[in-house]
Amino acid sequence: MGCTDATAFNFDTTANTDDNSCIEVIEGCTDAAAFNFDTVANTEFDPSTCIEVIEGCTDAAAFNFDTIANTDDNSCIEVIEGCTDAAAFNFDTTANTDDNSCIEVIEGCTDATAFNFDTTANTDDNSCIAVKEGCTDATAFNFDTIANTEFDPSTCIEVIEGCTDAAAFNFDTTANTEFDPSTCIEVIEGCTDAQ
Repeated sequence: MGCTDATAFNFDTTANTDDNSCIEVIEGCTDAAAFNFDTVANTEFDPSTCIEVIEGCTDAAAFNFDTIANTDDNSCIEVIEGCTDAAAFNFDTTANTDDNSCIEVIEGCTDATAFNFDTTANTDDNSCIAVKEGCTDATAFNFDTIANTEFDPSTCIEVIEGCTDAAAFNFDTTANTEFDPSTCIEVIEGCTDAQ
């Protein structure tokens, strides 16, 4: 007694009487460690049909999607867009996917109250200069050599040359500058009546 069907999985060459025990041949991968192990298969004619298990991230939308993986290992990382250039002004330490948003570092004075405030700068370079008000007209009488800001040009005083010696004959009350003291005339008292 036995399976007498030569095409059956359990064909018994010694049997001469069929006992209805024949099992149909079901081809597939019978390697339990393979990716495509077939639990119902009973015949593996080509072992090369079994596929090795390759673990990795199988989510195509993930940052670390592995194109050769066939078994997910829960290692998928969410895509986080941002600037990934460490030299950029807006470098994002949490980003893993560059979104072309990187901004170049532009150094300069970023203090809006400073004399040399740079509207294009995004990174302070400690070059800020404090505002110092005063007369910045080098031709003015009260020119301030350390001033860098002149909010009111009327504060500058015009240079008026003349004799500034109050004891001199030609003392000029409006003069504020005397380049040549020899221009002052000494007062000489006496009778000025030519008659």
